Amino acid sequence: MKMNWRLTGGLLVTVAMWLAFMIAPPAFADNAVKLKVLVISTGDETQDLGFNYIKPVLDEIGVPYDVLNANTQDLTADMLASLNGVACNSLDAGCVGSYNGIILTLSDLTPNFTPAEWDILHNYEKDFKVREAVLSGWPATYFDPNAPFGIYLDYGLVFSSSAASYNTQWSIPATYQKEVLESVNLANPLPITDFAFAATPRNNGAGPRDGTIPSVIPLLQTTNGESLLSIVQYKLPNQTTPLREVMISTITHASFLIHSKVLAYEFISWATQGVFVGARRVYMAAHLDDLFLANTLWDPSLKADNPLQTYRLNSGDISNLVGKQTAFRAAHPTAGSAFQLDFPFNGSGAVVDPEATTLVANLTEDLVAAVIANKDAFRYINHTFTHADMDKAPTPANAPCDYETFTTVAPIQAEITKNRTVWGLLGLPDQANNDRVLLTGNHAGLKDRKCTDDPLLHTDMANVQDDDVAFDQGGANPLFLRAAAITNVRYLASDSSQRAQNIEQFITQYDDGSASSNRIMLPRWPTNVFVNVINPDQLVDEYNYMFHDRFVNAGQDPCTTPGAICTPRNYAEILAAEADNAVRHMLTFNKWPHFFHQSNATNYANGNTLIFDWLNAVFAAYERLFKLPVLNLPYWHIGDKTRQRLDAKTTAIQSKWDRTTNQVTLSADKGVTLEVTGIMGGGTYGGQHVRVVSLTTTPTVFTVNRGLTQ
Repeated sequence: MKMNWRLTGGLLVTVAMWLAFMIAPPAFADNAVKLKVLVISTGDETQDLGFNYIKPVLDEIGVPYDVLNANTQDLTADMLASLNGVACNSLDAGCVGSYNGIILTLSDLTPNFTPAEWDILHNYEKDFKVREAVLSGWPATYFDPNAPFGIYLDYGLVFSSSAASYNTQWSIPATYQKEVLESVNLANPLPITDFAFAATPRNNGAGPRDGTIPSVIPLLQTTNGESLLSIVQYKLPNQTTPLREVMISTITHASFLIHSKVLAYEFISWATQGVFVGARRVYMAAHLDDLFLANTLWDPSLKADNPLQTYRLNSGDISNLVGKQTAFRAAHPTAGSAFQLDFPFNGSGAVVDPEATTLVANLTEDLVAAVIANKDAFRYINHTFTHADMDKAPTPANAPCDYETFTTVAPIQAEITKNRTVWGLLGLPDQANNDRVLLTGNHAGLKDRKCTDDPLLHTDMANVQDDDVAFDQGGANPLFLRAAAITNVRYLASDSSQRAQNIEQFITQYDDGSASSNRIMLPRWPTNVFVNVINPDQLVDEYNYMFHDRFVNAGQDPCTTPGAICTPRNYAEILAAEADNAVRHMLTFNKWPHFFHQSNATNYANGNTLIFDWLNAVFAAYERLFKLPVLNLPYWHIGDKTRQRLDAKTTAIQSKWDRTTNQVTLSADKGVTLEVTGIMGGGTYGGQHVRVVSLTTTPTVFTVNRGLTQ
């Protein structure tokens, strides 16, 4: 194996430049490439932090990609472009490049990516005019001591400093202001909150052995002017058109870092030149569970719920919510004028007699009347009639502790259908679409909860779920899944904090063992605005007890205990922490809603509510980073889009971007609907054209329109 040598002396620059001009660069033609990304990593997800960071973003957006592990696989020319099994170039008739974008997880791919492999990669990028994005790493220059000698890797940067954090400033040149970072709020700096190398652009006329000269264009700089994120253009002397373009970051990236969340999409969009299968969207929906029921409240003196203290919304709360929702829309342009809260409701609290055979709506009751009067202000979800538990029946029958549940399908089915009946009695909107959606109380039926989940019996809240039987362990109740199938439920809400429920997935079986791909699990994100609080004082007391005080009471150090906080927080600090978590969720591009409870919509003081305190904090934090509109979809629509995404994941997409005609040809091995970025015929999002297309085995041709400055 050839050794990688880092350039450290000026003599090597001179030698390398002389050798570079002795080697003619490959011929360039702008022909055709497939819409697929090549990720070159230094290991799998457990070994390569960069791959662990970018993989879920590619998956969520829906971008087709291959992975080459530089430590175990060799890169060959025929992997990048081949015709009849033989390596080819863009001048060969019928030769199509295998990738329209390259992503490197590490700048030098050491120790096993050889100079010859770098030459193969760079020649492909020049030949097919394919861009490269480098996620992180040392901005070094490397020299090959073996023939053909010379510099083979040069980012045009000179290391200047390193630190665990940086304050930054944006420096986007006018020519790139729509090409990169258009959706980022450039009015605010981006704090770098992990280790990074800073570098100075060299721009001294020296370059690699292929004769090109790197010209560095900083995009994100330290306050001292050092570069952290740059575009590098590789040009031949006295030419203005680059043969190759690279975006390089020297910042450490990980999926849990907020600066990484901000930049993740930029690497993908840059590498693909904004033309790819898939699309990026930002979502937010807020579900307020248990409408028409009362929730028990946290008692600071007990450090637990007090069953004698409950709260149920009233007409004043509903009127206040309508006004708060209108004010929220006006305050946050990214939320849009159509943003609506979602109310999963339990119809037993809205009828005269829940036990009656024939249900009669309690139309004059204060809350029910207010909901009906303002029904179009909100959206609704079937939360079952009584909020019943739907776990498996206790086994054995005399088990000392388990949740009461049903032993036959019929009463579970009735929980679903009776709530639909109430929907009709109240005249709530959009029932037909929502009949496909179901949320059970406590997401019951998807796992089997045991004794330790009952806080009245167990005070050690740290391990309340230790004996639960999770969804993937057979904990789902087959009777519940059967009832959902009988009632044509297509989408089942799940709790993303629970094992095996944080995955969008088909639920393929019910009690008779038959396969069914109709039901899809739709995860929701929990928050730390708890079910049993209606005002900041209660929330602060319970929050600090749960995450700090109880650990201190148990003799544990909260500063070293996982899941604890080192010091108690006030209300503003809690909102800031919750907003930070929520923005991280939003920037995964998942469609998952966040869930709360009806108690959190209480007018606690002068029109204030916990739910809108949370939403305002979240959107303020989001808008400091982004200008992108936030989509607020009803749950059934999230289900439909999730179904399309799951279908697309099992579909083989054939694609070709012909640069000569500026057209993309797409087909699939089966009928599928998906989104494509960078083609005409759809709307725009973040300045880019995004179109929903229906593909079949017959190729369809689309005209490319990136919607960006070319």
